[in-house]
This record gives sequence, C-alpha cells and structure tokens, in this order.
Amino acid sequence: MIVVMPLRFAAASLMLACAFAANAADAPRYALRYEARDRTMQVALCLPRAADSVRFAAGDVSARHVDAVTRDRGAQVARVDGAWLARNWRAGECLHYRAALGALAAEQAPGRTRNDDDVVVDPSSWLLQADGTGDADARVQLPPGYAISAPWRRVADTERYRIPHTPDDWMARVAIGRFGERAIALAGGTLHVAILHGADAAQRERLLGWLRRVGRAALSAYGRLPLADVQVLIIPVGAQHEAVVFGQSTRGQGHALTLFVDPAQPDAAFDRDWVAVHELSHLFHPYLGDRGAWLAEGLATYYQNVLRARAGLLTPEQAWAALDAGFARGRQATQGDGDLETAAARMGERHDFQRVYWSGAAYWLQVDADLRRGSANRMSVDEALRRFDACCLPSERAWPAQTFIAKLDALSGSDVFSRRFREYRERRDFPDLAELYAAFGIVRATDDLRFDDDARDAGIRRAIMAPADHRVSRRRIP
Repeated sequence: MIVVMPLRFAAASLMLACAFAANAADAPRYALRYEARDRTMQVALCLPRAADSVRFAAGDVSARHVDAVTRDRGAQVARVDGAWLARNWRAGECLHYRAALGALAAEQAPGRTRNDDDVVVDPSSWLLQADGTGDADARVQLPPGYAISAPWRRVADTERYRIPHTPDDWMARVAIGRFGERAIALAGGTLHVAILHGADAAQRERLLGWLRRVGRAALSAYGRLPLADVQVLIIPVGAQHEAVVFGQSTRGQGHALTLFVDPAQPDAAFDRDWVAVHELSHLFHPYLGDRGAWLAEGLATYYQNVLRARAGLLTPEQAWAALDAGFARGRQATQGDGDLETAAARMGERHDFQRVYWSGAAYWLQVDADLRRGSANRMSVDEALRRFDACCLPSERAWPAQTFIAKLDALSGSDVFSRRFREYRERRDFPDLAELYAAFGIVRATDDLRFDDDARDAGIRRAIMAPADHRVSRRRIP
C-alpha cells in the first residue's frame, strides 16, 4: 500500500487530497457519527476486498465498551477470543457497531476533571481494525457546535481524515466536545491546538500565545518542525502549583502532544515551564523502544534547556545552571545497580527517571561537543538531526536504538554517535563531566557557575546556546 506522507510545500493540501482519492479504493473506510446525548460513537467500517474471514479487534477494553456489532445484510459476526470474526466477507461490506466513548473516557482518565461536553479517549481502544490492513480513511460526522481533535491527517478542509497505521500498542488521544481547534503555522509544519473546557476566552488566548513562543523555541533546533502536522491537546486540570502539571508525547495514529495545565497561572509561570519544549523535542527522533528510552528522553531533556536559551526563554547562564542541576540529580540517583540500557527498559517499574533522563542528556551534550570540536561548529547534533529529518521522518515504525545511532553516524560522517553510545549504554555510574566542564570553561563556584571565556572550548559552549542561522535549503538525504 502507498502511504500518504505529510508534505511541507504550499500545495500540500491539494496533493494530499489527490493522494487520498487515488488510494481510497484500497484503504479501509470508517464512517464515524458522534451522538452527544449518550456520548457514543456509531461506527461503520467498510473493507474494499473480499476475504474468507476477517478478524476485527482493538484494545483490551473494547469488549466492555463496544456493542451492537452487526454486518451488512444480517450476515453473521462471531465473538472469538476478545475479537470479532466475520466469515465469507464480501467486497465493499461494512461492519457496524457502537462505542461507548463516555464510559471509556471515565475509565481511561478517572482522575481528570470531567464535564458533559468533552470526552478524551485512546482510539485504539474502540476503533476496531481488520487484521492485515494498513492506513485507513475516515469521515467524521459531529453534532452542530462540536469539534474533534485527533492525530489523524485531515484531508484539506473536509471532514475526511487519513489514519496512519501504527503499532497497536502506540497510544493516542482523540478529544470530542464543544471546543475550537486553532492552527499555529510554523516553518515546516502546523500545530493543531485544541484547548478543552476549564479555560476562559482570555486564558485560551494566553495559552495560544505561549504555544507560539514554545513552537518558536522548537524551531531553534534546525529551523523547522520535522513533521507537517502535530496534534496539541491542552487539558486544563484546575488550580495547581505549576503552570504545566504533566506532558506526554504520543505516536499512535499520528504525532501528538498532550499538556495538562493550570490556565490561571501567570504568563511568567508558563514561560518558566520546560515540559512543553521537552515534549516537542520528541518530534526530532523516531520511537526508540524501552531500551532506547535513555536516548529519547535524554535528547528531550538536553533540548528542553538548550532550545529555551536559543529562543530567549532562558539566558545561556540559566540554561547551563539548569543542566548542571539536572546532572547533579542524575548523579545522586545513580546507585550502580545495573547498566543504563537496562535501567531505561525498567524505568517505569523502578522509577529510575532521574538517572535515565540525565545520563541521556549527558550523552547528547558530549556528542554535541565532540561533533562541534571536530568540525569547527559546522557539524552538531542539530545538523545530524536535520539530516535525519530529511531522510527518515515521519516514521511510523520503531527504530532499534543501534540502527538510529548508526544512521546518525552515516549522516554526520563520523563515528561519534556510536562510540559514545557503546560507552554510555553499559554505564553503571553517572558520567564524569569534569573534563568537559574544564574545556568549556564552566567553573562551579560556591552557589553558582562561573564561565571562563578563555577556556579551550568556550566558543563551543557559546555556540550550543546561541541562536543559529537556519536559512538552509531542505534537501533529501539518502
């Protein structure tokens, strides 16, 4: 099957619409109709090809929240081992069912502030898929005044969407309710922002202004978003001590960020936030699996400070201080009871977040320093990721960590990524950054850091935090 990829050119919407039409005959087709009164979704899933049998399944919870499953013309559909089995499937036939989204939303996020207008659900829990199929097309029908926020690719300005096929265990969020979706256009792509109930009109405008600033910070990596379309779901959660309580990057059925916020916090509190930049930084790499989480979270942790400095949300001195404080937390949390790769794989079980995130950040800092030192600042983590974007994003599959690292080596013309990777993945201690600090001219004083501009690599230290000129052509990298 031909996969429709996001395009970054002015004619993207027209070309995507044409591709949608060309591939529609081969793709599964969903017709989705939302019933606000009982917060259910009426679904018809039509398949173009005949088959001896078709198995339809979704997440584990679907058995409790999917019912009224029927086929065209009264043909039989059987419930088998948590799925639905249809034999003698006819070309163009449709499966019909109802999904109780309200009940599913309450089960998936029981602690979230709820109202009768918004539901937020993982589509993999109710959007049944036929085994062996790929990307799907969908048409969504909503009651007047309602909107949908999804990671799917909208086809021009229609009610039609392309749903990318991603692994079944990749999480996503779809929100339906009485909210508006706003687009923040940035170089390379668009943030499609939905702010759910719990923020008034003035707070929504302030949140949008903040996201524009955050988006510009993300662009300071290499001048553009790596993906053409990104869903951003803002969920107000009431009075909190911080502006952004929690954030999450998800890749199921498309790319998305979810940010849980206290919209009443002042602008200064949002500008101090690091979570949004951290989550946006996950757009720059593919999914690396549990054992590669130290690379993924390390990059986002490194960039959450570097990119904010480049965008003027932090001074360079504040960014270095934030990195230094994080390295101290990571060092304190490292007990030497296993290598870094194993710690990453068991991070959720053992809550070894500080060690994993900050060891990973140290990796990217050392790689960045190595690349810049060997190229007079012409090669960097930014440039290697820019080239990776040009060849390999978006990616709707998992990349083994070693494959990703080998690709970055090839794109940068070096062995820096793999050499440091072999060193770090087996570490049981926290990396010693004393030599790097000395070369950068970072001196730890009693209560703060001092910076020696005569140090050997002081220019590299300044370049890492400095805004770069990103007026470069985008070319495909093999």
